[in-house]
Amino acid sequence: MSIATVTIGQHPDFKRIDSLKRILQEKHGIERIDCINAIGEEYWWPLRTAPGIISGWANLALKEALPIHYNSGIATSTMLLGVAEILRGNFGIAEKYLRRSLIMFEAMHSDFGLGWGNVWLGQSLYSQDNFDEALACQKKSIYFLEKLGDWEGEGKVWAWTGMSYAVLGNYDSSFYYCSKSLYVRQKMSDHACVVLSYINMGNLYQAAGSFPDALDYFKQGVHYANIHHLKHFTVNWTYFELVGSIYRQINNPDSSYYFAWKSLQIDSTVQMDAISFGEGLLLKNQYDSALRVFLKPVDSFRRGNDKYDLMRVLLGASRAYLGKGNIKIALSYARETYSIAKNAKAKQFIIEDCQLLSKIYYQNHNYDSAYLFGQNYASLKDSITNRQFLWKLTNYKEHGDFKNKMDQLAILDSENKIKEEKLKQEATQKWILLACFLIAAFSGIIFYKNLSLKRKNEKLESRGKQADLQRHVTDLEMQALRAQMNPHFIFNCLSSINRFILKYETEAASGYLTKFSRLVRTVLTNSKRSFISLKDELEMLRLYLDMEKLRFKDAFDYSITYVNSIDDENVFVPPLLLQPFAENAIWHGLMHKEGPGKLEIELSIDEKVLACTITDDGIGREKAASIKSKSVKQQKSLGLQITKERLALLNDEFASETFFDFDDLVDTEGNSAGTRVTLKMNYKDFTEAFLEA
Repeated sequence: MSIATVTIGQHPDFKRIDSLKRILQEKHGIERIDCINAIGEEYWWPLRTAPGIISGWANLALKEALPIHYNSGIATSTMLLGVAEILRGNFGIAEKYLRRSLIMFEAMHSDFGLGWGNVWLGQSLYSQDNFDEALACQKKSIYFLEKLGDWEGEGKVWAWTGMSYAVLGNYDSSFYYCSKSLYVRQKMSDHACVVLSYINMGNLYQAAGSFPDALDYFKQGVHYANIHHLKHFTVNWTYFELVGSIYRQINNPDSSYYFAWKSLQIDSTVQMDAISFGEGLLLKNQYDSALRVFLKPVDSFRRGNDKYDLMRVLLGASRAYLGKGNIKIALSYARETYSIAKNAKAKQFIIEDCQLLSKIYYQNHNYDSAYLFGQNYASLKDSITNRQFLWKLTNYKEHGDFKNKMDQLAILDSENKIKEEKLKQEATQKWILLACFLIAAFSGIIFYKNLSLKRKNEKLESRGKQADLQRHVTDLEMQALRAQMNPHFIFNCLSSINRFILKYETEAASGYLTKFSRLVRTVLTNSKRSFISLKDELEMLRLYLDMEKLRFKDAFDYSITYVNSIDDENVFVPPLLLQPFAENAIWHGLMHKEGPGKLEIELSIDEKVLACTITDDGIGREKAASIKSKSVKQQKSLGLQITKERLALLNDEFASETFFDFDDLVDTEGNSAGTRVTLKMNYKDFTEAFLEA
């Protein structure tokens, strides 16, 4: 009996691999090593084994981790080298790598390393017929994988644990772990691994001598693969080889030969297919052809310490030589098989080998030995038959309960899909309610601010000239706040959010709403201060420009650059001075342009004067003036007038007309090429702003 060794999961995740490769060039040191190992880990679930890819990434990670003594990177890459050797069939070498990595993982108390390291070490030991220690590793790994909540790891280790128990003849434990593996893979919709779990369940029933049930599970695996469009499994060699093995066990040579031959027609490079074909030839008494198949991989299995598969081919070779009448060589191979099987406690192989040795000794006229092995065969056969019978007897109820669980799981999946649709509808309603709440809340805030401003102005009416000037500054700042964050702008923002919600573009809606809430919060916070840092002012401006970009579907790009060196955390300006000019450029220049637009904002400092140039490549002021938009014109005029008065208060040593200038840009043919606004203002440093606050 063999486990489905082509371990297929929802990997490799090529999107994640591409993402990791992109960021790999930007990473250095420890982060780079972790990234390399992560790529290698994605390939330990291939459709076809890829040891070269895994070892390539592992060696690169190890090469970079050793000089800096990065133990986690060294341990993980060493484990990956062991995995690569398992896939190559070099189980002895794999064991050395994996034991070395586990020593390091234990020192680091790494749950991931101890979980997966023991999974792979158990697989290596299984193939070397060390089933007791394999079980110990598999049970140890379950603790760490359950702690991590790693369902993929749990599904894999439970499958191998079940098969270890099956080869030892403990069918109750085998059924328990194989069932858990199938259940968790069904639960996580890991379709390819579900197919493998069906195959493992079939292997269990085959080992227990229940061949109709085994065939049923194999057919369920193929059916499941078909309905989930897993073409790799629909005509896969695994199914034909397994069906052929059942016909071989019930001594149907023609059917066994046919299915083994059919699997080879699909892929002649698969070694286990070839061995199954050789066993079919043996049943048809084609001994020479069978021997060529059995003897070909013997040296390879010895080098890799693959004792499990070695027992299978040695047993086949012994039977072929016995059929040819070469008793001496047949006895040699049979004895070697018996020694390996006895040390491994592999009862099924021991039973088959005892029967074969009894026949060989009988034909060699060694009747005492023939009788001894015949007695051993009968005793073990009766024991295993009784155990199989008792297991079948007690298994019917468990099997029924398990099928009920699978049916319930299918019903739950259907119910979950219905619930997901309801949740989507509820989420849409919640978004709409949230948008309404934001409108109401923001309107209340504006109302409260206006009411507070009115009361403050009433208290300041009786004060002197300085107090009157301060009231005027505050009034202008609040007017600027209302002019920039006007109800029309707020309504457009929330309408855009609502449009995204109705189109189920939840990520876009969430991003827009996040930017909108940050902008509102920033504006309200900064409106309480007379001066804010240039860094905060530009952050507020970027939020506004990002929202307009998202709203107009990236119809324009913008850039903000410093012409000379500016310490933007030590330059303080009144809040919301730059936004009106950017809004004017977008709405009157870029919005009406055909094709993508560009908005460039450049800042420089000369002595105590901050200069800002805002340039757009829109339709120009003359063409914009011809577009009738009365409300927009009023808004523009009000915003720029307020800004001009604020600048006059700040820069009283300049003539008012020099605070900002408009320049109409033209191309080489005299056509309008956009507008440039040059803005100059005095600024305060941190100390001046702090004292004034």
